[in-house]
Amino acid sequence: MFDTLLHSLAAVAIVMCIVALGYVFGKKGYINRGNKGLMTKLIINAGMPCLVVSNILGELDLSTLERPLLLFLMPVLSMASTLAIGLLLAALLKPPAVRRGGFVVMCAFSNSIFVGLPMNRGLFGDAAIPFVMIFYMVNTTFFWTVGNYLINKSGAAAHGEGNMGFGKLIKKLLSPPLIALFITIPLLLIQTRLNANAAFMQSFTESGAYPYIALVQNSIVKMCGYVGNLVTPVALLYIGAVLYEYGFKSLKPDGLMWTMMGVRFILAPAIMLALCAAFGLTGVPTGVFTVEAAMPVMSQAVVLAASCDADESFVASGMCLTTLGCFALVPILMLVMTALGLV
Repeated sequence: MFDTLLHSLAAVAIVMCIVALGYVFGKKGYINRGNKGLMTKLIINAGMPCLVVSNILGELDLSTLERPLLLFLMPVLSMASTLAIGLLLAALLKPPAVRRGGFVVMCAFSNSIFVGLPMNRGLFGDAAIPFVMIFYMVNTTFFWTVGNYLINKSGAAAHGEGNMGFGKLIKKLLSPPLIALFITIPLLLIQTRLNANAAFMQSFTESGAYPYIALVQNSIVKMCGYVGNLVTPVALLYIGAVLYEYGFKSLKPDGLMWTMMGVRFILAPAIMLALCAAFGLTGVPTGVFTVEAAMPVMSQAVVLAASCDADESFVASGMCLTTLGCFALVPILMLVMTALGLV
Protein backbone atom coordinates (compact mmCIF):
# COMPACT_ATOMS: atom_id res chain seq x y z
CA MET A 1 0.00 0.00 0.00
CA PHE A 2 2.86 2.39 0.82
CA ASP A 3 4.46 1.83 -2.61
CA THR A 4 1.12 2.48 -4.31
CA LEU A 5 0.69 5.69 -2.33
CA LEU A 6 4.17 6.85 -3.31
CA HIS A 7 3.46 6.21 -7.01
CA SER A 8 0.22 8.17 -6.75
CA LEU A 9 1.85 11.13 -5.00
CA ALA A 10 4.68 11.07 -7.55
CA ALA A 11 2.13 11.76 -10.30
CA VAL A 12 1.02 14.88 -8.43
CA ALA A 13 4.61 15.97 -7.75
CA ILE A 14 5.44 15.75 -11.47
CA VAL A 15 2.60 18.14 -12.29
CA MET A 16 3.79 20.70 -9.76
CA CYS A 17 7.41 20.44 -10.95
CA ILE A 18 6.39 21.27 -14.54
CA VAL A 19 4.25 24.16 -13.27
CA ALA A 20 7.27 25.40 -11.30
CA LEU A 21 9.39 25.24 -14.47
CA GLY A 22 6.77 27.31 -16.26
CA TYR A 23 6.96 29.84 -13.43
CA VAL A 24 10.73 30.11 -13.95
CA PHE A 25 10.25 30.47 -17.71
CA GLY A 26 7.72 33.24 -17.09
CA LYS A 27 10.11 35.01 -14.72
CA LYS A 28 12.93 34.86 -17.25
CA GLY A 29 10.65 36.10 -20.03
CA TYR A 30 10.79 32.90 -22.10
CA ILE A 31 6.99 32.67 -21.85
CA ASN A 32 5.37 36.09 -22.21
CA ARG A 33 2.25 37.75 -23.57
CA GLY A 34 3.75 37.63 -27.06
CA ASN A 35 3.99 33.83 -27.26
CA LYS A 36 1.17 32.72 -24.93
CA GLY A 37 -1.24 32.97 -27.86
CA LEU A 38 0.88 30.50 -29.82
CA MET A 39 0.78 28.06 -26.91
CA THR A 40 -3.02 28.19 -26.64
CA LYS A 41 -3.42 27.68 -30.40
CA LEU A 42 -0.95 24.78 -30.36
CA ILE A 43 -2.84 23.05 -27.55
CA ILE A 44 -6.40 23.62 -28.81
CA ASN A 45 -5.90 23.32 -32.57
CA ALA A 46 -3.25 20.58 -32.78
CA GLY A 47 -2.47 18.89 -29.48
CA MET A 48 -5.97 18.18 -28.16
CA PRO A 49 -7.39 16.70 -31.41
CA CYS A 50 -4.37 14.41 -31.67
CA LEU A 51 -4.64 13.46 -28.00
CA VAL A 52 -8.28 12.47 -28.55
CA VAL A 53 -7.36 10.25 -31.50
CA SER A 54 -4.38 8.57 -29.85
CA ASN A 55 -6.12 7.91 -26.53
CA ILE A 56 -9.42 6.65 -27.91
CA LEU A 57 -8.26 4.64 -30.92
CA GLY A 58 -4.93 3.62 -29.42
CA GLU A 59 -5.91 2.69 -25.86
CA LEU A 60 -9.57 1.64 -25.76
CA ASP A 61 -11.10 -1.61 -26.99
CA LEU A 62 -14.79 -1.82 -26.06
CA SER A 63 -15.06 -5.45 -27.16
CA THR A 64 -13.05 -6.57 -24.11
CA LEU A 65 -15.41 -4.92 -21.59
CA GLU A 66 -18.49 -6.28 -19.86
CA ARG A 67 -21.57 -4.01 -19.73
CA PRO A 68 -19.92 -1.12 -21.62
CA LEU A 69 -23.14 0.94 -21.63
CA LEU A 70 -23.28 0.86 -17.83
CA LEU A 71 -19.60 1.79 -17.67
CA PHE A 72 -20.24 4.87 -19.82
CA LEU A 73 -23.37 5.74 -17.85
CA MET A 74 -21.49 6.14 -14.55
CA PRO A 75 -19.28 9.10 -15.58
CA VAL A 76 -22.14 10.63 -17.58
CA LEU A 77 -24.41 10.71 -14.52
CA SER A 78 -21.58 11.78 -12.24
CA MET A 79 -20.55 14.72 -14.43
CA ALA A 80 -24.15 15.74 -15.06
CA SER A 81 -24.60 15.85 -11.26
CA THR A 82 -21.47 17.90 -10.53
CA LEU A 83 -22.31 20.18 -13.46
CA ALA A 84 -25.78 20.78 -12.03
CA ILE A 85 -24.27 21.42 -8.58
CA GLY A 86 -21.76 23.87 -10.10
CA LEU A 87 -24.53 25.76 -11.91
CA LEU A 88 -26.64 25.89 -8.75
CA LEU A 89 -23.72 27.14 -6.66
CA ALA A 90 -22.88 29.75 -9.31
CA ALA A 91 -26.48 31.01 -9.16
CA LEU A 92 -26.32 31.20 -5.36
CA LEU A 93 -22.83 32.64 -4.93
CA LYS A 94 -22.99 34.95 -7.98
CA PRO A 95 -19.31 35.00 -8.98
CA PRO A 96 -18.15 37.76 -11.36
CA ALA A 97 -19.17 37.08 -14.96
CA VAL A 98 -15.56 36.55 -16.03
CA ARG A 99 -15.22 33.71 -13.49
CA ARG A 100 -18.66 32.10 -13.69
CA GLY A 101 -17.95 29.60 -16.46
CA GLY A 102 -14.56 28.66 -15.05
CA PHE A 103 -16.07 28.04 -11.60
CA VAL A 104 -18.70 25.64 -12.97
CA VAL A 105 -16.17 23.84 -15.19
CA MET A 106 -13.77 23.38 -12.27
CA CYS A 107 -16.59 21.85 -10.21
CA ALA A 108 -17.63 19.45 -12.95
CA PHE A 109 -14.56 18.14 -14.81
CA SER A 110 -11.28 16.57 -13.70
CA ASN A 111 -7.77 15.89 -14.95
CA SER A 112 -8.46 12.35 -16.11
CA ILE A 113 -5.25 11.54 -18.00
CA PHE A 114 -2.06 13.25 -16.82
CA VAL A 115 -2.84 12.87 -13.11
CA GLY A 116 -5.69 10.34 -13.18
CA LEU A 117 -4.04 7.70 -15.37
CA PRO A 118 -0.76 7.27 -13.45
CA MET A 119 -2.61 7.45 -10.14
CA ASN A 120 -5.05 4.72 -11.16
CA ARG A 121 -2.29 2.57 -12.63
CA GLY A 122 -0.46 2.89 -9.32
CA LEU A 123 -3.57 1.84 -7.43
CA PHE A 124 -5.07 -0.83 -9.70
CA GLY A 125 -2.40 -1.75 -12.27
CA ASP A 126 -2.95 -2.00 -16.03
CA ALA A 127 -6.50 -3.26 -15.45
CA ALA A 128 -7.43 0.38 -14.78
CA ILE A 129 -6.56 1.65 -18.29
CA PRO A 130 -9.86 0.83 -20.12
CA PHE A 131 -11.93 2.46 -17.36
CA VAL A 132 -9.68 5.54 -17.34
CA MET A 133 -10.20 5.82 -21.11
CA ILE A 134 -13.99 5.57 -20.71
CA PHE A 135 -13.95 8.34 -18.13
CA TYR A 136 -11.65 10.36 -20.38
CA MET A 137 -14.02 10.03 -23.36
CA VAL A 138 -17.00 11.28 -21.35
CA ASN A 139 -14.97 13.98 -19.60
CA THR A 140 -13.54 15.31 -22.87
CA THR A 141 -16.92 15.28 -24.64
CA PHE A 142 -18.61 17.18 -21.81
CA PHE A 143 -15.73 19.65 -21.50
CA TRP A 144 -15.53 20.58 -25.20
CA THR A 145 -19.31 20.98 -25.47
CA VAL A 146 -20.85 22.21 -22.21
CA GLY A 147 -17.59 23.43 -20.66
CA ASN A 148 -16.53 25.19 -23.85
CA TYR A 149 -19.92 26.92 -24.06
CA LEU A 150 -19.87 28.04 -20.41
CA ILE A 151 -16.36 29.49 -20.56
CA ASN A 152 -17.05 31.20 -23.91
CA LYS A 153 -20.27 32.67 -22.50
CA SER A 154 -18.42 33.82 -19.39
CA GLY A 155 -15.74 35.57 -21.42
CA ALA A 156 -18.30 37.22 -23.71
CA ALA A 157 -20.45 38.43 -20.79
CA ALA A 158 -17.42 39.85 -18.97
CA HIS A 159 -16.58 41.98 -22.00
CA GLY A 160 -20.11 43.22 -22.56
CA GLU A 161 -20.76 41.19 -25.72
CA GLY A 162 -24.12 39.87 -24.49
CA ASN A 163 -25.56 36.64 -25.87
CA MET A 164 -23.69 35.05 -28.74
CA GLY A 165 -25.61 34.61 -31.98
CA PHE A 166 -26.37 31.07 -33.14
CA GLY A 167 -23.74 31.17 -35.89
CA LYS A 168 -21.03 32.42 -33.56
CA LEU A 169 -22.03 29.89 -30.91
CA ILE A 170 -21.74 26.98 -33.36
CA LYS A 171 -18.38 28.26 -34.54
CA LYS A 172 -17.13 28.43 -30.95
CA LEU A 173 -18.44 24.98 -30.05
CA LEU A 174 -17.13 23.26 -33.18
CA SER A 175 -13.59 23.35 -31.86
CA PRO A 176 -10.91 21.01 -33.26
CA PRO A 177 -11.06 18.70 -30.18
CA LEU A 178 -14.83 18.30 -30.57
CA ILE A 179 -14.51 17.63 -34.31
CA ALA A 180 -11.89 14.98 -33.47
CA LEU A 181 -14.39 13.38 -31.08
CA PHE A 182 -17.10 13.39 -33.78
CA ILE A 183 -14.73 11.51 -36.08
CA THR A 184 -13.07 9.21 -33.54
CA ILE A 185 -16.06 7.88 -31.60
CA PRO A 186 -17.86 6.44 -34.68
CA LEU A 187 -14.57 4.87 -35.79
CA LEU A 188 -14.19 3.28 -32.36
CA LEU A 189 -17.73 1.86 -32.54
CA ILE A 190 -17.12 0.49 -36.06
CA GLN A 191 -13.83 -1.04 -34.94
CA THR A 192 -15.55 -2.65 -31.94
CA ARG A 193 -18.30 -4.17 -34.13
CA LEU A 194 -15.76 -5.52 -36.61
CA ASN A 195 -13.61 -7.00 -33.84
CA ALA A 196 -16.69 -8.83 -32.54
CA ASN A 197 -17.26 -10.43 -35.97
CA ALA A 198 -14.86 -13.38 -35.78
CA ALA A 199 -15.49 -14.62 -39.35
CA PHE A 200 -14.89 -11.19 -40.85
CA MET A 201 -11.76 -10.58 -38.77
CA GLN A 202 -10.29 -13.93 -39.77
CA SER A 203 -10.83 -13.35 -43.50
CA PHE A 204 -9.62 -9.75 -43.21
CA THR A 205 -6.48 -10.78 -41.30
CA GLU A 206 -5.68 -13.38 -43.94
CA SER A 207 -6.13 -10.89 -46.78
CA GLY A 208 -3.15 -9.25 -48.41
CA ALA A 209 -4.40 -5.75 -47.59
CA TYR A 210 -4.46 -6.26 -43.82
CA PRO A 211 -0.77 -5.54 -43.07
CA TYR A 212 -0.85 -2.28 -45.03
CA ILE A 213 -4.10 -1.05 -43.46
CA ALA A 214 -2.81 -1.95 -39.99
CA LEU A 215 0.46 -0.14 -40.71
CA VAL A 216 -1.37 3.03 -41.80
CA GLN A 217 -3.69 2.95 -38.77
CA ASN A 218 -0.85 2.35 -36.30
CA SER A 219 1.24 5.09 -37.90
CA ILE A 220 -1.60 7.63 -37.65
CA VAL A 221 -2.27 6.74 -34.01
CA LYS A 222 1.45 6.93 -33.21
CA MET A 223 1.84 10.29 -34.96
CA CYS A 224 -1.17 11.64 -33.08
CA GLY A 225 0.36 10.32 -29.87
CA TYR A 226 3.56 12.30 -30.48
CA VAL A 227 1.64 15.54 -31.07
CA GLY A 228 -0.92 14.85 -28.34
CA ASN A 229 1.83 14.34 -25.77
CA LEU A 230 2.60 18.06 -26.11
CA VAL A 231 -0.72 19.04 -24.53
CA THR A 232 -0.12 18.46 -20.84
CA PRO A 233 3.48 19.71 -20.49
CA VAL A 234 2.81 22.81 -22.61
CA ALA A 235 -0.41 23.53 -20.68
CA LEU A 236 1.40 23.13 -17.35
CA LEU A 237 4.24 25.39 -18.46
CA TYR A 238 1.61 27.93 -19.50
CA ILE A 239 -0.05 27.69 -16.08
CA GLY A 240 3.27 28.29 -14.34
CA ALA A 241 3.83 31.40 -16.45
CA VAL A 242 0.31 32.64 -15.61
CA LEU A 243 1.05 32.21 -11.90
CA TYR A 244 4.19 34.30 -12.29
CA GLU A 245 2.27 36.94 -14.23
CA TYR A 246 -0.46 37.29 -11.58
CA GLY A 247 1.68 36.49 -8.54
CA PHE A 248 1.32 33.94 -5.74
CA LYS A 249 -1.44 36.10 -4.25
CA SER A 250 -3.72 34.53 -6.86
CA LEU A 251 -3.27 31.18 -5.06
CA LYS A 252 -4.93 32.47 -1.89
CA PRO A 253 -8.28 30.65 -1.85
CA ASP A 254 -11.46 32.68 -1.40
CA GLY A 255 -14.98 31.46 -0.73
CA LEU A 256 -15.52 30.46 -4.37
CA MET A 257 -12.32 28.43 -4.43
CA TRP A 258 -13.07 26.62 -1.15
CA THR A 259 -16.54 25.79 -2.45
CA MET A 260 -15.15 24.44 -5.72
CA MET A 261 -12.60 22.29 -3.86
CA GLY A 262 -15.39 20.92 -1.66
CA VAL A 263 -17.27 19.82 -4.78
CA ARG A 264 -14.15 18.42 -6.44
CA PHE A 265 -12.75 16.51 -3.46
CA ILE A 266 -15.84 15.54 -1.46
CA LEU A 267 -19.06 15.66 -3.47
CA ALA A 268 -17.70 14.34 -6.79
CA PRO A 269 -16.19 11.07 -5.42
CA ALA A 270 -19.15 10.61 -3.04
CA ILE A 271 -21.61 10.93 -5.94
CA MET A 272 -19.62 8.44 -8.01
CA LEU A 273 -19.50 5.91 -5.17
CA ALA A 274 -23.25 6.29 -4.63
CA LEU A 275 -23.99 5.83 -8.34
CA CYS A 276 -21.82 2.71 -8.60
CA ALA A 277 -23.50 1.23 -5.52
CA ALA A 278 -26.97 2.04 -6.88
CA PHE A 279 -26.25 0.32 -10.22
CA GLY A 280 -24.42 -2.64 -8.71
CA LEU A 281 -21.00 -1.79 -10.11
CA THR A 282 -18.13 -3.05 -7.95
CA GLY A 283 -14.42 -3.79 -8.06
CA VAL A 284 -11.84 -2.02 -10.20
CA PRO A 285 -14.31 0.06 -12.29
CA THR A 286 -15.76 1.60 -9.13
CA GLY A 287 -12.32 2.34 -7.72
CA VAL A 288 -11.08 3.89 -10.97
CA PHE A 289 -14.18 6.04 -11.51
CA THR A 290 -14.07 7.26 -7.90
CA VAL A 291 -10.43 8.29 -8.15
CA GLU A 292 -11.04 9.95 -11.52
CA ALA A 293 -14.00 11.92 -10.14
CA ALA A 294 -11.76 13.35 -7.39
CA MET A 295 -8.85 14.39 -9.58
CA PRO A 296 -7.68 18.04 -9.91
CA VAL A 297 -9.04 20.64 -12.32
CA MET A 298 -8.22 20.05 -15.99
CA SER A 299 -5.11 21.89 -17.18
CA GLN A 300 -6.82 22.51 -20.56
CA ALA A 301 -9.46 24.59 -18.76
CA VAL A 302 -6.83 27.27 -18.10
CA VAL A 303 -5.86 27.43 -21.76
CA LEU A 304 -9.50 27.55 -22.88
CA ALA A 305 -10.22 30.36 -20.40
CA ALA A 306 -7.32 32.34 -21.83
CA SER A 307 -8.48 31.82 -25.41
CA CYS A 308 -12.00 33.00 -24.50
CA ASP A 309 -10.88 36.09 -22.53
CA ALA A 310 -12.26 34.61 -19.30
CA ASP A 311 -10.33 34.78 -16.00
CA GLU A 312 -7.36 32.49 -16.71
CA SER A 313 -5.65 33.34 -13.39
CA PHE A 314 -8.70 32.13 -11.43
CA VAL A 315 -8.78 28.80 -13.27
CA ALA A 316 -4.98 28.43 -13.05
CA SER A 317 -5.16 28.95 -9.28
CA GLY A 318 -7.92 26.35 -9.03
CA MET A 319 -5.88 23.87 -11.03
CA CYS A 320 -2.77 24.38 -8.83
CA LEU A 321 -4.68 24.30 -5.53
CA THR A 322 -6.58 21.12 -6.41
CA THR A 323 -3.35 19.47 -7.59
CA LEU A 324 -1.67 20.35 -4.29
CA GLY A 325 -4.80 19.11 -2.51
CA CYS A 326 -4.22 15.67 -4.01
CA PHE A 327 -1.31 15.20 -1.60
CA ALA A 328 -3.87 15.16 1.23
CA LEU A 329 -6.72 13.56 -0.73
CA VAL A 330 -4.93 10.46 -2.07
CA PRO A 331 -4.18 8.90 1.35
CA ILE A 332 -7.79 9.49 2.43
CA LEU A 333 -9.13 7.94 -0.79
CA MET A 334 -6.81 5.00 -0.27
CA LEU A 335 -8.20 4.41 3.22
CA VAL A 336 -11.80 4.67 2.02
CA MET A 337 -11.28 2.33 -0.93
CA THR A 338 -9.37 -0.15 1.24
CA ALA A 339 -12.25 -0.13 3.72
CA LEU A 340 -14.65 -0.78 0.81
CA GLY A 341 -12.47 -3.60 -0.49
CA LEU A 342 -11.58 -1.86 -3.77
CA VAL A 343 -7.79 -2.05 -3.32
